[in-house]
Amino acid sequence: MMRIIVFVALATTLFLSPRAHGEVITIGISTPGLYEIPTEIAQRKGFYKDEGLDARKVVVRTGLHVAALLAGELDYSTVSGLIGRATIQGLPVKSVMGWFDRPLHILVARPGNKTISDLKGKRIAVSTVGSAPHIILREALTQAGINPDKEVATLAVGGSSDRLTALVSGAVDATALDLAYIDKAEKLGLVPLLYLGDVVNLRLGGFGVSTDKIQKNPRQIVRTIRATLKGVRFLKNNKAESLAIMRDYLHVSADVAEKIHQFSLRSLNADGLVAPSTLEAEIRLAKEQMKISDEITADKLMDWRFIKEVLGQK
Repeated sequence: MMRIIVFVALATTLFLSPRAHGEVITIGISTPGLYEIPTEIAQRKGFYKDEGLDARKVVVRTGLHVAALLAGELDYSTVSGLIGRATIQGLPVKSVMGWFDRPLHILVARPGNKTISDLKGKRIAVSTVGSAPHIILREALTQAGINPDKEVATLAVGGSSDRLTALVSGAVDATALDLAYIDKAEKLGLVPLLYLGDVVNLRLGGFGVSTDKIQKNPRQIVRTIRATLKGVRFLKNNKAESLAIMRDYLHVSADVAEKIHQFSLRSLNADGLVAPSTLEAEIRLAKEQMKISDEITADKLMDWRFIKEVLGQK
């Protein structure tokens, strides 16, 4: 049954990469966005091909990523927050790479809402319970004096594009959107309330894999990380071409691409690692949400051996 559910999810994706020679790997994303732009750069620049890989990105609803990894229908998931939560819950998945240490989301609301305090009693969309947008939202609401468990209604809707649709339709009153969607949101008359990267440290974008893959194909993981790390560093060091890719891939104007590129550099971890303060915040917030008192270390979430090998570290 799991394979059927996941197959349907993959069969209804928005796109697959063109067929090419090489070992096929599937990279799951929840929606095209800034958070996974290093994978798009690596794909377009041929970094995966250089490693003998035929990388195919597929759009899968956020809540299905863990099941897809465990079923072998996805090789890599970029939904890092969900992977971290699943690891904490004891599921056989691990994060092996990160690239953004701060969230790249804007809290956006329907007209009539001017500050985050106006969201008390309102309906707010997240991708899925425990996802990065959900955890970020909870922290932002708490800091604004709103109890996220009692004073708002949280609805699991899907990726940024699905949440934007729900917001425009009036099904929800606010949501956190990937920065790539802010221009579209403003043109639709929606109101940006808060850049969430200023509120909390939380990793966004990175690779999660099943422990079965770690055991059976560790060399592929190294090659995939090495290619993706080139994409991460290309984003940092090749501004003009990165902006061109972002404009084309995210369907944004030159001005918007410039703006979100600046935000991405503020958050980027060019070594493919995750800042200790970011992991500490992620663990703290996950424990609070799941009401866990046990000690959880960064090593429970992350398997560092592959990125360290790529970086030449011990």
